[in-house]
Amino acid sequence: MNQSQTVRARIISVFVAAGGTAIASTASGQIFLPGTQPNEGGIEFGKVQQCIMCHSETPNEKEADPYFSWSGGMMAQAARDPVYRAAQAIANQDIPGVGEYCIRCHSPRGWLEGRSTVADASALNREDLHGVSCEACHRLVDPLSDEAKGLVEHVPPGYGNGMMVLDPANVVRGPYGDGEGAMPHRVLKSAFHASSNVCATCHDVSNPLYADDVNTQPPFAYGHIERTYSEWLLSDFADMGPEGTCQSCHYPTVEGGGQASRFRSPHRDHFVQHGPVGGSTWVLDATAQLWTTTDVNREALQFSKQRTRDFLKTSATLDLTHDAAAGTGTVRITNLTGHKLPTGYGEGRRMWVNVRFTDAAGNTVGELGTFGPTNDTIKGEAVQVPALADESSTQIYEILPGLSDEQAVKYNKHPGKSFHFVLNDIIVKDNRIPPKGFNNAEFARHLSEPVGAEYADGQYWDDYTFDVPAGTKTITVRLMYQAVTWDYIKFLAEENRTDDWGMNLYQAWHDAGQGQPELMAETTLTLD
Repeated sequence: MNQSQTVRARIISVFVAAGGTAIASTASGQIFLPGTQPNEGGIEFGKVQQCIMCHSETPNEKEADPYFSWSGGMMAQAARDPVYRAAQAIANQDIPGVGEYCIRCHSPRGWLEGRSTVADASALNREDLHGVSCEACHRLVDPLSDEAKGLVEHVPPGYGNGMMVLDPANVVRGPYGDGEGAMPHRVLKSAFHASSNVCATCHDVSNPLYADDVNTQPPFAYGHIERTYSEWLLSDFADMGPEGTCQSCHYPTVEGGGQASRFRSPHRDHFVQHGPVGGSTWVLDATAQLWTTTDVNREALQFSKQRTRDFLKTSATLDLTHDAAAGTGTVRITNLTGHKLPTGYGEGRRMWVNVRFTDAAGNTVGELGTFGPTNDTIKGEAVQVPALADESSTQIYEILPGLSDEQAVKYNKHPGKSFHFVLNDIIVKDNRIPPKGFNNAEFARHLSEPVGAEYADGQYWDDYTFDVPAGTKTITVRLMYQAVTWDYIKFLAEENRTDDWGMNLYQAWHDAGQGQPELMAETTLTLD
């Protein structure tokens, strides 16, 4: 690789602390990921403000307005997200410079235009802070296509890890290609944008330090961080055609259709909300608190928060039965999604079963999975925070990354569960409910097999059995979801020795209601 190629590849030198060594490295001790590199092909992006000129205030309801629905979602806030900023600071403490890989997905424009070499994201400009902006998506090319081979020097070996390929020409790609002449730019129909493969770009995430060769290995083959795309790919949803794609759930259709532009754009009977909906609620408020710029659309954030709450309630069903002879109850939790439940960013993200027992007079005679205030400290100061009263007696579904004994010694950390995601090398626990079509062998091949739990091939539900206290007349079961735990917030605040993002996050989390859980499903059974 010559000097100009090195500049384009933006290869990061990895300085491993405490005597560690980079597992995946070139002969010079440097690593990189394939795909379009910074400034490769002379790529230049337009501004979001230019897109707003045509793609806002469209003759649609607000949920169909492209700019409005996009600006309220987490893709638009990906570079501002305070959880990301706080986690990135600690990753850079653990391995200096590694945060540039985070910027690759959280601000593609900043990375591709060469402003990610300051790995804490402090060099990003106003446009970069729009996160996964309009052109960052609409100029994507299928990285495994023949077209991609003609655009980049380093062709990705698979989907994921931010290994995106973009067209340097000013061509906007999407599911339709018949809007030529209506826009001040060229348009091109792209099957890639209608497939789940486009989502894989940033939703199968692996640690490149654990790869043997990032040029030949697909991301699912090493360093598990997130496997949402793999979970979908190995589910029955991947065989359902358009109705089984990521977009079919996360980009809800608009009743009556809509149009993309307020000028001359054709009406589409099939039109989707432009901001993908997921599982984040409180962080939308926290982001608005920390970023007072007018670039943050607060009305759109509130709209997105309500969409999220409604969306979470489509994720699972509960079926509750009672065995009077055994004195037990059983709830079956069925996963309705196309991935594990829950999925995505594992640190702090979980769901649990809350069971409340009441007598004939309506008095509570027992409860499992109780959530409420508890006393703790933050940097030595006493605080009252929400937490589960007894995690050992609560049925919790989660993934817990961690450090092996060898890795813990190498980096002078404690073995077992760990929030140091760039150092973690094992999965301590993963009892999340698989999707329909689950197969143990295939999930193991993608490093996403259950850990500390057993699911049979084809199983996409879990049965939780509990004792029923004497005197119970009514059993109420609620499935609760939490996007971040107090433990993770505390870690990000106290472990940060670099900047203010940890404490900024804590304060924003506190002011935004302390990350209260969201209801996913509820059912009640009255006993004879």
